[in-house]
Amino acid sequence: MNIVLVYIISITLNKSKNIFKGCALCTAFFLSFATLLNTYNYGKIIGNINTEGIHMIVKVETKKQLKNFIHYIEELYKDDSHMVYPIFKELTKELTEEVLNTKKYTALLAYKKSKIVGRIMYTIDESKKQDKDICYFSYFDAINDKEVAKELFAYMEKEMKADGISYLEGTFAPYDPDNRRGILIKGFDSDPIIFTSYNFEYYKELLEAVGCYKAIDTVLLDAPVDENSKKRLKVFAKYFQRSHDVRVDSLNMKNIDSDIQDIHTILLSATTDIVYQDAPSIELIETVAKQMKIFLKPDFVIIARDNVTNKPLGFCFVLPDYNHVFKLTKGKIKIVKFLLERRKITRARGMMQYVVPEYQNTGLIGYMYKVLFDVFERDGYTHFEGGTMMEDNPKPINAFKKFGGEIIKVYRLFGKDF
Repeated sequence: MNIVLVYIISITLNKSKNIFKGCALCTAFFLSFATLLNTYNYGKIIGNINTEGIHMIVKVETKKQLKNFIHYIEELYKDDSHMVYPIFKELTKELTEEVLNTKKYTALLAYKKSKIVGRIMYTIDESKKQDKDICYFSYFDAINDKEVAKELFAYMEKEMKADGISYLEGTFAPYDPDNRRGILIKGFDSDPIIFTSYNFEYYKELLEAVGCYKAIDTVLLDAPVDENSKKRLKVFAKYFQRSHDVRVDSLNMKNIDSDIQDIHTILLSATTDIVYQDAPSIELIETVAKQMKIFLKPDFVIIARDNVTNKPLGFCFVLPDYNHVFKLTKGKIKIVKFLLERRKITRARGMMQYVVPEYQNTGLIGYMYKVLFDVFERDGYTHFEGGTMMEDNPKPINAFKKFGGEIIKVYRLFGKDF
């Protein structure tokens, strides 16, 4: 059976109002039959079928539905020159666990006739900033139709109200807090760098149409790896070294457990004021390190330590911009292509940078950047992207600007009271 049949039935019903006028039983029969057919083809329908054949909302509960949810962006962005698809195989593993197995997240699909026109995923989690549980939404994508956005949000909000939740925020996924955070609102003229958001410019209007407003912006900064930047960083490093006996070590893959322990120690000390998440557990760091082993460049992960006490003081975690490769593989894993193309990468992204409180505002971050820029120059990298950084956290933003960095992209986290 096919949803097209449902559409024909609904159109027939709509055009036969005079025939069925006064026959509530007939009308009810056709609508019930349409609902049955849709359920057979697409699963549980949590919204009403529109008799104009327009929209319905389906909750993702099967592997087939999840596949449709994940791959929807291939159709939506097929003509966009900047879109970089995620590794679909890995994303399927993640969302199978979160949506189908643990059911911590709910995923919805919006249909128009027989075609997917929108999606959204959401969960309930604690907000450190608000000191209460709120709804976090992510994976919001849709055609440029405000009604589609309104229907997706209406069903999400209805469920949240039933659970006593009165505020939502996104795009943000607590299970993956540093990945694709926020909706892009500035900087549509270039490809997204690894693990950052990309979307059509009209998304901002869609979210505002459903009543969302700015919660906070995050920014991505770009600094060229050139003589001007290196000269400034050299001055900062020299100033810092005059009064501090500190060294900077690259990640030691042969003694990675010890380095992970030091990174965890730094995070515990440095994340007390972070709004969106607590310091990750050492087990989580170990798991991520193992999963990303093929992507890591040891010289791109650096740890600053006191030379006398060996105490860890700060670290920077940088990744090559593998989006250069992923754009060519179109969401698929192609090992040979990956190994060949990664040599051509010229951009790096700063994923994380943390300094213990007593060494903040001392120039340590500039000293670490100096070490990184020497590595960038050696390996042929021409640009370093820092972020995404919260706009209310000016220290790293100002540090980046001091050696030539400028804001090139802005991402917005939207909020809504309901």
